[in-house]
Amino acid sequence: MSRNVLKIEHMTMQFGGVVAVHDLSMEINEGEIVALIGPNGAGKTTAFNCVTSVYEPTNGRVSFMGKPIAQNSPNKKMRKIYAGTMPDAFTDKTVRMSPDQVTKLGIARTFQNIRLFGGMTVLENVMTAMHLRRKSNMFTATLHLNMKEEKAMRQKAMDLLETVGLKELQDEMATSLPYGKQRLLEIARALATEPKLLLLDEPAAGMNPQETDELSAFIKRIKDQFNLTVFVIEHHMNLIMEISDRIYVVDFGKLIAEGTPAEIQENPAVIAAYLGGEDE
Repeated sequence: MSRNVLKIEHMTMQFGGVVAVHDLSMEINEGEIVALIGPNGAGKTTAFNCVTSVYEPTNGRVSFMGKPIAQNSPNKKMRKIYAGTMPDAFTDKTVRMSPDQVTKLGIARTFQNIRLFGGMTVLENVMTAMHLRRKSNMFTATLHLNMKEEKAMRQKAMDLLETVGLKELQDEMATSLPYGKQRLLEIARALATEPKLLLLDEPAAGMNPQETDELSAFIKRIKDQFNLTVFVIEHHMNLIMEISDRIYVVDFGKLIAEGTPAEIQENPAVIAAYLGGEDE
């Protein structure tokens, strides 16, 4: 039986009077590619932000490899608003790891809007992420007292760039790359943190049809090469149906369906909310 990697239990995220994610529960097992889909504004990226501690969930628990990384219970006002609808199972303890602690545990992500270091080269973007795992401290690195480790990091960064097809562009400024290649660089930077779970937020956004087709094979390849579990948000349904083992569907912040790609394609609630609507 596959080991559980990510578990989300009754997660709710509220911004003022707006509930972006409501009572979301889902599980991702080791080695899977799991997709989270839904219309624009359905709460998908908000869920990613809660998993990576960008946001603190208003209620619920997020666990990684059995370890709680976010755990909260609603305040009295919210308990009154959601009386009878919001499970209150986590009142005993509040937990919130910082984003860098979550990354060190083994969760890496890309963003819906690309967030590269614009003043750095392609190679420097990847090497910056690798410093999370370095053994020497910043003082010794500044004094060049650990050149062996720095050299090894540089070689590993070059290997990652070769994996994503950007090795020949190592000295180019990151923001000078075409949009599709910037996406690949962001993935290389995420891989540089040595993740166990990789979150991809709309990786095909801005890519042309050929690049999108190539991305499908690429995601499968890096999953196997780096022994990853992958959690992906994407609007390109052909890509999702091609790569996913299982799919969760949200609408207005609520989970409306889960299942295999074949089951999701035939689900009436999904067809009404998303697949049967206008192309996004």
